[in-house]
Amino acid sequence: MSILRTEVIKLANSTILSNVEISRLCSCSPKTVYKYAGSHSDRCKSKITCDSQDIFQIQKTVLVPDIHYPHYEPRVLGALEEFISDYDPDEIVYMGDQMSLDCISGWNKRKPLLKEGQRLLKEYEGFDHHILKRHENITRPGIRRTFMYGNHEERVNWYIEEHPELEKMIEIDRNLRLTERGYKIIPYNEIHTIGKLSVIHGFYWNKYHAVKTLEAFEGNVVYAHVHNPQMYAKVSPIDRKGYHTATSLGCLCSIKPDYKRNAPNFWINQFGIVEHLPATGIFNLTPITVIEGSFMYGGKYYGKNI
Repeated sequence: MSILRTEVIKLANSTILSNVEISRLCSCSPKTVYKYAGSHSDRCKSKITCDSQDIFQIQKTVLVPDIHYPHYEPRVLGALEEFISDYDPDEIVYMGDQMSLDCISGWNKRKPLLKEGQRLLKEYEGFDHHILKRHENITRPGIRRTFMYGNHEERVNWYIEEHPELEKMIEIDRNLRLTERGYKIIPYNEIHTIGKLSVIHGFYWNKYHAVKTLEAFEGNVVYAHVHNPQMYAKVSPIDRKGYHTATSLGCLCSIKPDYKRNAPNFWINQFGIVEHLPATGIFNLTPITVIEGSFMYGGKYYGKNI
């Protein structure tokens, strides 16, 4: 089954969006949507006959951008854990670059000093212990967990291309058992959808990356990768309802890692919240900025004591 067909059927079955709206989200024609999912009226009739309560319940998602384990800030992740425990999300999306994987980086190929003491399996074990298992312990067993591969996770596949003898030995899913544990894996450069919002790791690193991302995707998109928050909106003069936004989130890694050697950067600690209604796909995206390990949300202070 093609990726396009899978996405069309997923949206058709989980929402009451029209064929035209689905075609815009999936970048295809309404005729293609009809081919894969039938008519909008027939879908609505079938949904009325079944229990559709869930699609009219607001779903809460926490977006977790670049952690870059082991280059993370414990107090930032500690504040995030407090929030996740209170917020009780229906889904957690790890947006890629969760691990740094410097020991197999092509950038460090001729820099053994930078890799001294680093071990790939040790990084897997540490990330699982300090991040994934901690999040699993503070959330409901049945929530959706989505793990997106960023360019840092893709380093494993690039390394295997150079060392094919390691195939089926060092892969992330094999070592972290993500699929076995119920995580949905989104391969590198592919899209995860939350209602009408597309979640990607990110492609661009230029000054106006939000503009470039919106021009490329022509739809609502949130991304990580650049460690720097931006937002750009585009409104159609033909249809005022036809507006789209591209929003980048900051990062959850250290904003002053040792390997940057005090070089200036525009990194900001941040994560995101998405609340959406499955029946319509309408969503609200809220970036949360973490300042010196703390932030406020819903009238509560998270992180260090005041």
